[in-house]
Amino acid sequence: MKVTLIIFTFLFPFAVYSQAILSVDKAEVQIGDQIKASVRIDLSDDREWINADAVWPDSLAGMEVVSGPVWNREQPEATLATWTIALFDTGIVRIPSLKLNILHQSRVDTFYTIDIPVKVLSVEPDSTGLADIKDIYYQPFNPGYYKRYIPHVALFLLIVVGLVLWLKQRKSKRVIPDIAPIPLLPHEWAAKALDELAEKKLWQRGEVKEHYTVLTDIFREYLERRYTIHAREQTSDEIRIQLRQQQLSHALLSDTEELLSISDLIKFAKADPGMDIHAVTIERVRRFVRETTVSFQQDIAAQTKSEKDEPVE
Repeated sequence: MKVTLIIFTFLFPFAVYSQAILSVDKAEVQIGDQIKASVRIDLSDDREWINADAVWPDSLAGMEVVSGPVWNREQPEATLATWTIALFDTGIVRIPSLKLNILHQSRVDTFYTIDIPVKVLSVEPDSTGLADIKDIYYQPFNPGYYKRYIPHVALFLLIVVGLVLWLKQRKSKRVIPDIAPIPLLPHEWAAKALDELAEKKLWQRGEVKEHYTVLTDIFREYLERRYTIHAREQTSDEIRIQLRQQQLSHALLSDTEELLSISDLIKFAKADPGMDIHAVTIERVRRFVRETTVSFQQDIAAQTKSEKDEPVE
């Protein structure tokens, strides 16, 4: 029994190591070279290596894990995981013993690999010494080098063309302000309004009241434009008083008062003074406009002369 225990104690480490074997592809390298470090382990019967991604220590003296692991699982009982290791120290660098945690049937077993020494050689200096500095090499011109800028130039040109077209279109759409018509003089406006009334021929169609309503409106509007009085808001009697203050001739004033009286009789009393009266009403207003236009033009001329004679400060 004692002999069996001694043999088991002696062989147990080898049995553990036999299930996880660490190896390297090179035993001697130069400083800065890379080697392949591989771990062969039995992962058959649903075994799982649960710390494979963190099996290497966080800090390694003289070496660095570059990449890995790369797996080879063709034979589960001899699964191979390989890492690329870079060595940066000269002399004997030992690949450390790795602690492997294997999950099997809800139990975690721990295995350890043996460490492996690798001889790292220093780089011998070149016996020929440093070479002379070479002359500057000028690369020949190649149009193909600039083809990568073609899309940027094309985009820039499209933006410029679009901006120019937009500005032209915007300029063409500018609203031309409406030119305000020059206001007509009082006698010009009255002549135009009387012509339009005559063309309508209201009294010839039996619309006598409408004829006198429009005619008196034109007459009142003319008085407001000519003498600046509120004729449209005044009665016929108030208009007569206003006209007597404008230094009109007696004949013109009498004719105008008669016209206002006839208009009131037709509009309000529905009187019918006869067809002859209707025919001359427009001409009566025209005569009033013509005779008062002369004095209006004289007033304008006098006002213009006085403005010219005023001394300039």
